[in-house]
Amino acid sequence: MQEAHITPTAAPMLFGRYRVTEQLGATRLAAVYAATDERLQRRVLVHLLRRELVGQERPHARFVAEAGQMARRSHPALLEVFDSGEANGRPFLVTEHCSGRPLYAIGALTVEQALLYVRQVAGAVAVCQARRGPDAPHGLYHPPISSSNVLVVDEGRVKLVDSWLLPVAEIPADLAHYRAPELSEGRPATPASAVYALGLLLYELLTGVRPVHGADARATALAHLNARIPPLGQVRPALFMPTAEQLLARATARLPEQRFPDAQAFGAALDTLWRAAGSETQRLASPAARMARPRPAAQAPQAPNSQHDAPQAAIPPSAPRPARQQPVNAARLRRQGLVRNLVGWLVMMALLLAVALASYLAVTAIADRLAGRLPAPRVPGLPSLPEGSADGPLGWLDQLLGRDEIYIVNIAEGLNLRSAADVEAQILAVVPNGTPVRRLEGPVVEDNIPWLRVRAEVGGEPIEGWMSLNYLRLEE
Repeated sequence: MQEAHITPTAAPMLFGRYRVTEQLGATRLAAVYAATDERLQRRVLVHLLRRELVGQERPHARFVAEAGQMARRSHPALLEVFDSGEANGRPFLVTEHCSGRPLYAIGALTVEQALLYVRQVAGAVAVCQARRGPDAPHGLYHPPISSSNVLVVDEGRVKLVDSWLLPVAEIPADLAHYRAPELSEGRPATPASAVYALGLLLYELLTGVRPVHGADARATALAHLNARIPPLGQVRPALFMPTAEQLLARATARLPEQRFPDAQAFGAALDTLWRAAGSETQRLASPAARMARPRPAAQAPQAPNSQHDAPQAAIPPSAPRPARQQPVNAARLRRQGLVRNLVGWLVMMALLLAVALASYLAVTAIADRLAGRLPAPRVPGLPSLPEGSADGPLGWLDQLLGRDEIYIVNIAEGLNLRSAADVEAQILAVVPNGTPVRRLEGPVVEDNIPWLRVRAEVGGEPIEGWMSLNYLRLEE
């Protein structure tokens, strides 16, 4: 039995305070509604025990216990709890409002993005694990770890939630992809069980695939008992990071005692990997491959020095030395050397002149732009080109500097246009998905996020600001 879909026209008032606008979906235990706190005038989420679970003691007790533990934790990647209670036998929980897109099926991310997201999730889990108590021997409750439960809510920020975006029937199969082997054996969960799930989440974000599969939820859970996680390079050949391979191998070890002991230790290892992420990540050629490469052609011998013998060709150690050298024409060698030197000098001078001319034109053009760019002089008898045209006097510079690059907003909820390249900067507008924007400047990297300054048209009015490049795609 599904919860009745709440339409905006009904707009019921729950508990005399929360004006419900719509039902967003359902989790393992709760139906989730978007609502407005009429007392404090802010958007919230109302989590209400699902109607079909009312009267069942075990789900009711679990909902109340999880709600109490959620109120005792605090982390930016977890929902903040505002209120809780019970009405007509249905416990409820009110949290901060949250919307975003899940990481599931987003594809392989850059190493920096994957580490940025997983580090936040690991930090949230570590906070919960550190708060142990009589009712939580292994730490406070946190949502199950899954790429479907990690929502990208802003540039570079994620939330770990009990996702309401999946159908309830699909939740067990989704979580089975991260189930630690000891849980499938019927053993209790430990902090190392969460480390196993975090390792698989990092692997998924780096490769774009979940490494453990089965025909259904049970088969997937049992597959972890004998699973072999493929190396990163096997799934993503261009990625060569031995440090990441070692971290993932330890995090996803078959036995809990062979893993990182808890999420805090796993997060510290992620920090070390982050510092190493800027090093070479391309696979090096093997020694055999390097030896198999053709050697460059030997240079022609130089003219002999009058005080030395005539030059001899290099002879491999394994080759027999000739019994007698062929006579060398010294005059011919001198002429060849002079010709090569002359050609090299001419090429070098041509390159220097080209660089000097290009630099002069570029600096002059930029200076003209900064000064307001005076109109180009017109030559009698020749038609003038419109200023700013790609064929105009500075059109080549526009193309070189990328001023004609058009990007498309690529996030369903729309993308924030900010006053500066900073996640805390003022939001000037929310640009809808699919809107073309023109690149003006960038990219620049702030807080590990690439930004572009763009010009967009919102509501028929042009507006300029900064957008995260992570959610823009170049127009083809």
